[in-house]
Amino acid sequence: MKFWARRVLIFISIIPFVASAEGSKHPISESVLREFVFTLNENNKDQLRKYISDNYNRYFLEAIPLDSHLNYAINLRHQNGKLGIESISRIADKEHFIRWSALVKSERTEEWSEFIVFYISDNPEKIAGIQMRPARLSSLPEYSTHISQRKLKRELKTFLKRAGEKSVFSGAVLLAKGDEVIFTGAEGPADKRFEVPNNTETKFNLGSMNKMFTAVAIMQLVEAKKLQLDDHLNKFIDESWLSPEVSKKIQVKHLLSHTSGLGSYFNSTYEASAKNSFRALDDYKILIQDETLKFEPGTAYSYSNTGMFLLGLVIENVTGDDYFNYIRKHIYIPAGMKSSDSFDEDQPTPNLATGYFFSPDPGAGWTSNSFLLPAKGCPAGGGYSTIEDLYKFALALKSYKLLNKELTEQLFIIRSELSAVNYGYGFQVSGDKNHRIVGHGGGFDGISTNLDMYLNQGYIGIVLSNYSQGAPPIVQKIRLLVAQASNAH
Repeated sequence: MKFWARRVLIFISIIPFVASAEGSKHPISESVLREFVFTLNENNKDQLRKYISDNYNRYFLEAIPLDSHLNYAINLRHQNGKLGIESISRIADKEHFIRWSALVKSERTEEWSEFIVFYISDNPEKIAGIQMRPARLSSLPEYSTHISQRKLKRELKTFLKRAGEKSVFSGAVLLAKGDEVIFTGAEGPADKRFEVPNNTETKFNLGSMNKMFTAVAIMQLVEAKKLQLDDHLNKFIDESWLSPEVSKKIQVKHLLSHTSGLGSYFNSTYEASAKNSFRALDDYKILIQDETLKFEPGTAYSYSNTGMFLLGLVIENVTGDDYFNYIRKHIYIPAGMKSSDSFDEDQPTPNLATGYFFSPDPGAGWTSNSFLLPAKGCPAGGGYSTIEDLYKFALALKSYKLLNKELTEQLFIIRSELSAVNYGYGFQVSGDKNHRIVGHGGGFDGISTNLDMYLNQGYIGIVLSNYSQGAPPIVQKIRLLVAQASNAH
């Protein structure tokens, strides 16, 4: 199961690549990597199983069962279709690992990805791990192309249509520049059983995008001088939530920046519980009360759903209001977001999309996520919104209707250099100083979402999908098109 996590994909299996010792020649490495991609593209389960078994480091196979490696590869093949290699290169070693990188393009999704393959330096014959991530835009062959805004709109429209026809994407998309909406579109089914199509007003589960609303709400209380970022958590919660030894070490700013040392309430207790029992914030207590710290708060970064959830309790304690009411009154209504809320999953809500994920089990195919979701979203994720409402949220934030300028900008300052994922206070940050992109994504089985606000270029891109992995190809395409349009000026 994929929880409310950022859509940066980190994988630890799949590319069996036999590296030679130090000083290996590129052509040999390239031929071996091409052999694996050929095996994957052949889509033969028995052949792939043998290849993995023969080429993975035995410790890697002991850590993760062979069937799990195989299922990941099968899912990868389903998601991408055939993979084409653009280039292969060796990159800097990391600790005791040798690393090789391959730039590949998916035939099915048209998404560019980078495979980083790891080998233990004293045993480079067997694969020890892999990181898979979206390719850097500047590494793509078409990056330096110059296009007009009219061509941007045309290319995005045709790309979205192809993604819908291939069942790569189901959802809705909006791209704007400032106050001008350049493109809106929708593809795929909101409900497969009744063949109801998505439209531009469909409400989608946001996953972790709700973290932005929680963060803005906290900063509103800071602006009102009802709260300080240095306040300790034990000021707002009692020992029934966390032991005082834990809560007294954590400050509000640690929760906002995922540096608290806490983990995720999506744990074995959640898995074994009836999902309709999680509705009010108090219902989550059984999932959180036994958590301990992975590290001392403020010393490292680790994405934490529990940490962001606890900020909801802080909001309730400080305001005396229900978390959901506060967000409604202080975020949704001021921004004009009339179709956004944390709707109860078991109540009929008009024009609300059902989430779907692809199961590798024989005969399963597309499966609804309805029985995997809590009954209601929470401060860490799971609310619903539309592309239009999220556009209004972005405009309200950028025009300082929700927060003053100083505190709004604080949301976008990277708080920790200890992670590959750059994070501020409830917002992800990417790009460089002249091309900053801030926002948030969300991911779960049957949920894939993203908001990008281009602080320098003025664009706003929103992608909401009710398919697992549905958003990343569209997000990458929009980012590339925006870069190409910006190059034209």
